[in-house]
Amino acid sequence: MWVDFERSTGVKVKDPTMIVAVSTSMPQYKALYSQAREMSEYLLGKLAFEEVATVHCSAFPPEVIVKEDGTASLPACHVYLTRGKGDILLFAGDTSPMDDQHEFAEILLKYAEDMGVKELYSVGARWTDNPLSPEQDPEPVGFSTDKAGVAKLKKHRVKIVPEEPAPFFSSMVVGMAGERGIRGYKIAVDHGEPSTHNRSVRKLLEALSELVGFEIPLDELKSKAPPSARPPQVGDSSIYH
Repeated sequence: MWVDFERSTGVKVKDPTMIVAVSTSMPQYKALYSQAREMSEYLLGKLAFEEVATVHCSAFPPEVIVKEDGTASLPACHVYLTRGKGDILLFAGDTSPMDDQHEFAEILLKYAEDMGVKELYSVGARWTDNPLSPEQDPEPVGFSTDKAGVAKLKKHRVKIVPEEPAPFFSSMVVGMAGERGIRGYKIAVDHGEPSTHNRSVRKLLEALSELVGFEIPLDELKSKAPPSARPPQVGDSSIYH
């Protein structure tokens, strides 16, 4: 696996928590599975973040990102830092890894470990759910690497997901975090809300802000789906999320 991980030097952090919020870049699946990317974009627009690392990797899809001005660049993800009582490292960007997902998770978790991260939250769309109707409000669901993490999720009204598959990077990075002594949490929502996923983003941020301990305005995330919208059907979606 080829990886180019550029890190800012001399970055000092205090009691950092990491949030992993990446979604697939495949156009045919963005309408269903872009909740994590939309959430990260909202966070970046509302809180004061600075970019402290950039990753290019062969685990990302074999494509280039063509911008509005016609210029192209490789897909990239970044680590952003915001300061608070405890600092937050946000991992976000153009895409989630498609290949070598274990290896990529190891690279990211080694970085988190080096930065002193003790808790990691990964967000996204749930894989095994049935699609919601367009009018139905999403409900945060999740799991953790240990019983203390599960109890914390329950305390903050995140429904625990028992005995179901949780594949691919956004879930794997949680399980693998536990192997490095980092408590991992997955927070997800069922897909089905038409894009853009304002209600899903709001529900994710309501849970995440309480769990991590930050304040963020959510008034802009109130839109409702039109009654005529068609709910996604089984078979429409990809297992990548």
